[in-house]
Order: sequence, then C-alpha cells, then structure tokens
Amino acid sequence: MNKSLLVAAGVLLAPVAFADEPSPLEQRLDSMDRFFPLSESAATPPTDVRAETTGQATSSDSEQGYGVTQQVEVVLVKHLALRAGAELRNGSHGFTPIAQGKYQFLRQSEHGLNASGGLRYKQVGFQSDGGEVESFFAVGRRFGKLLATGNLVAGRELSHGGMDIEGHAGVGYLLTERLMVGANARIQQEVEDEEGELGHTGREFELLSGGVVGYTWDVVDLSLMGGWYMPRASNSSGPLAMLRLGVNF
Repeated sequence: MNKSLLVAAGVLLAPVAFADEPSPLEQRLDSMDRFFPLSESAATPPTDVRAETTGQATSSDSEQGYGVTQQVEVVLVKHLALRAGAELRNGSHGFTPIAQGKYQFLRQSEHGLNASGGLRYKQVGFQSDGGEVESFFAVGRRFGKLLATGNLVAGRELSHGGMDIEGHAGVGYLLTERLMVGANARIQQEVEDEEGELGHTGREFELLSGGVVGYTWDVVDLSLMGGWYMPRASNSSGPLAMLRLGVNF
C-alpha cells in the first residue's frame, strides 16, 4: 500500500520537478520590454547582473533639459531584483542617489504574462528635491513578435507631502530576435502639490512620447528614442531624444 502511494506521488510530482526552464533565448525575448526607455520592465533582468546608462535631452520654448542615469541591478534570488545608482538632472543638485526593489510575481513562460511590483526611492522627485518614494506595478506580454507593456506609478514627496501619479505604455514589434521597433509614452500628473493645492500657469501634467528602436548584441542592449516633450506648468513643447545602453553579465 505504501509503495503504491509513493509511486502515485512520484508520478504526480514528476512534471513539476522536471518542468523545463525557459531557454536563455526565451528569457531574453520575454523581457524585451527593457528596451522601452521611459518604462519599467515587467520582468527581472535576463541575467544575474545588469548595468545600465541612460541619457536624455529635451527642448522647448520655456526650458532646455538634460539628464543622465547610471544604475546597476542585481537578481538576488529568483524573481527578486535590487537596483542602485545615481542620476544627474539639469540644475545644481549634481548626481543624486536612486534605489529600487522589484519582485516579479508572474512569468510569461508559466502564467502567460509578466507582472511585477516594487518600491523606488529618488532624492529628487517630480517637483521637489526633498526625496520621493514611488510604488509601481508593471505588466507586459509578448504575442509572438508583438510586445506590449504598461506601468502604473504613485509617488509621494517625503519633505513636502506632494503626490503624483504616472502612466506608462509601450508597444513594439520584433523585426528579428535582436531588433525591435516600437513606441513609448509616459504621462505624469501632480495630484497634490507641496502646499496641498493645485493651480498654476500651463498644463497640469508632463508628457513624453516617441518612437523607439532597440537592438541586442551578445551581452549589450541599445535603445534609441526620438519624440516629443510637453513639460508641466508650461504651454510650450519641443523635441525629445533618449539613449539607453545596458550590459547583461
């Protein structure tokens, strides 16, 4: 009787114990939303360590802007990644720290789509230099050669109590296993300013959008984006350019 139970248990558990892990190619393809420079990927990096540098330049009638971000992300255990780095924005702040923790709780190879959530800290927030904490949710899926991803983000200023929300969307098409073309957009809205009330000249939101080209070669990922920038508290707009270089170790 006991032997029969053991045999039955072995038959039932065998498919789980020997379930095929996705190949490195599948892992890379299922996390191709990392090419969208405005959005958070719904998957953890395809390797244990990823280093990433992003540069951005914007121009409008009211302001000229630039930014550089350098980050390193480490997958500590399966589905859990920690990220740390620094960002430089136009202004007098210099490089300021950023940090993030992300957990991927759905995986396309197992559940049909990628989904993750996490927390992010930035010393310079949307409208303040007193620090900001953001919570985010990211979802993405590959439909054959078509990619789709989306983010929802809520941020709270630490020093002044202001709050903002963000929405991100990206769609892409894999021309080859290494080359993607698509579009990416991010809208950010202040819902409570530092004094607890809204109202100023110009629009109440910030919008960045444009076309994206991404290419991966061996351990290197490269993304280029060109589009349009609509700054908050202004009625002007202008061109946007972004470059992202990632190295997967």
